[in-house]
Amino acid sequence: MSPVENPDQSNDIPTLGELFPDGTALDRLRNNQLVLWREGRDEIAFSHRYQGNSYVAAALDPKLEELLRLPAGTQDFGSVESLIADLSHLIGSFVELDKEAVWLAATYILSTWAADCLPSSPCLNVWGPSGSETALVELLSSLCRQPIRVAEPSIRDLLSLPRGLVFTLILKGPSEPALRRLLAVASDPEAQLLRGGRVRNVRYSTVVLTTEPIVGVALGIPLLPATAPYRRVGRLEAQQLADEFQPRLMRYRLARHRQVSSSQFDLPGFAPESRMLARILGATLEGSPHLQDRISGILRSIDEQTKGEQSRGLGAVVAEALLALCHENKPEAYVREISELANGILLGRHETVELTPKAVGAILRQKLGLSTERRGPGYRLLLTQDTRSRIHRLAAAHHVLSMLEPIPDCRLCLETRTTTMIREELQVHDVQQVHQVHDVGEE
Repeated sequence: MSPVENPDQSNDIPTLGELFPDGTALDRLRNNQLVLWREGRDEIAFSHRYQGNSYVAAALDPKLEELLRLPAGTQDFGSVESLIADLSHLIGSFVELDKEAVWLAATYILSTWAADCLPSSPCLNVWGPSGSETALVELLSSLCRQPIRVAEPSIRDLLSLPRGLVFTLILKGPSEPALRRLLAVASDPEAQLLRGGRVRNVRYSTVVLTTEPIVGVALGIPLLPATAPYRRVGRLEAQQLADEFQPRLMRYRLARHRQVSSSQFDLPGFAPESRMLARILGATLEGSPHLQDRISGILRSIDEQTKGEQSRGLGAVVAEALLALCHENKPEAYVREISELANGILLGRHETVELTPKAVGAILRQKLGLSTERRGPGYRLLLTQDTRSRIHRLAAAHHVLSMLEPIPDCRLCLETRTTTMIREELQVHDVQQVHQVHDVGEE
């Protein structure tokens, strides 16, 4: 008898799911059953033995179990390409979206089934006129992993859910403070919370329904009022769709979790928000290089938009003012002087915003991490060599427009620009290598 099946080492453990480093996996199914995935095969039973332990399905409140839409079993998903294609076809038959948005929604659904294997939990922001999101949300509630639709839960409410539940939280019109807290917890896989003197870790994907796009690391899908007749997803049809797709999605989770966990997919030339999106979705598609290449292409346009928005932000305006003062070779810059220059930049862009010295001081400290010191009637920033170097890096990170045409005799401009170009070239090279490896494998 193998050590895996040694009855002398048994110890009943209630579980809602376990992922083991060797690729073995357990997951909770309907009717208090567990599926064990091991060596490419699944076994369904009320309990399973693995590594000297006996695992049983953790009890769930019947109403919660019904809400979570647990699958009754698993089924071969074919390939990631075919699974995404089938999900896309389904979404496109219910919701009026362009092809890219449909494909992104399908990829997001898949990501919820591997949320605890990703570098950060996925967040989907469906935004547009109130009421336009109904059909898509009904589909997401049928297909995402363990969906929970609530109005505005607190972190305390989430901590009251059963330990080990990895679910999809669907929020409609949450308040900004509540959303900020919920996304902060979801975005950090290692975030530990205290409840009753005990440490808890809560893992969940998030669907946020709003009338305007939210700020942060979120996959945004804008909706417009539908021109075709509304196609409602009734309760019976929603359950039928769940029964059709969730066994395939569960098999994807069981068979691919190890591959997703070890994914190194990255696009380092992207802005931080779109780069994290790329890491999340790229890891979800690990093992399918053509799909990863497609996500790179779609997110590249999102990244360019993100960088454009960043370059117009107040942090970028202050960074651009500081960059100009560096190029004047001044040993120091007073906050009032920085404010005047920043307001000149805003005026040149026909902006109606005007920054006060107090506001600029807050931007220097909170957005740019630069410390000022009091000197006479005001505050000044010493432009040391280290500070100048930091300002150049900050300007590049905020995609300041003047960095596109660096000063010819500025060594820091040249170094910063060269570093940025090398990063972008490496990114393109990595994508080309993915193509080559995949193409060779198909020959």
